Parts: sequence; structure tokens; C-alpha cells
Amino acid sequence: MVYNNKQWGNTRLLTFNVLSVDHPSQLGVTVAKKVSNLAVRRNHLKRLIREFYRNKQSELTHAKLVITVKPAARNASNKEFCDELEQLWQKILKWQRWNAHQQQRNPD
Repeated sequence: MVYNNKQWGNTRLLTFNVLSVDHPSQLGVTVAKKVSNLAVRRNHLKRLIREFYRNKQSELTHAKLVITVKPAARNASNKEFCDELEQLWQKILKWQRWNAHQQQRNPD
């Protein structure tokens, strides 16, 4: 359902798909084997994303969000990855402001 939605954004290492919903926000994380064959590394990246989201989730309202890690993250350091997460988060918040504006203009 989220992937069918045309609302998305990306950075060099991450992509997000988002869907506006009426219930509290939810997060999904995907890390393919193309990123790393090691489950330890994939799980580490997922934990970084979930922890980042946990700290920032109060800024996001009524959105179903899926974050996908791109294969380019294979060689990224933790600092680079966290910087990319911050950039992605700013894009998500920008989407949220745009979506709120759209809903004000076109109430259904």
C-alpha cells in the first residue's frame, strides 16, 4: 500500500515512501542483501534507523513510513549513515508540511 503511493524521496544512501493515514505514525525498514550479505550489518543499519526514528517520531504525525537502505550504504561509515538519515528526515518533514497544506486546500 505504501509502495503504490507516489509520495517518496531519497538521499544518496536512503529512500523513503510515505502515506498519509488517520492513525499514529508507523515505521517500516528494509535492508536488502545487496547492501550486505552479513545479517549483522543489515540488522545494525535497521537498529540505527529505528533508534533515530524513536528519537524524532514526535515530529511526524499521521504517516506510514517505509525507509529503504540503498546498496550504496555498503561502504558508508556510521557517521555518514547518520548524516544521511538526518537529511532524509528533513525531506520527510518537508513532505509532511506539503501534505498538510494540500489537505487544507482540498478537504475531502
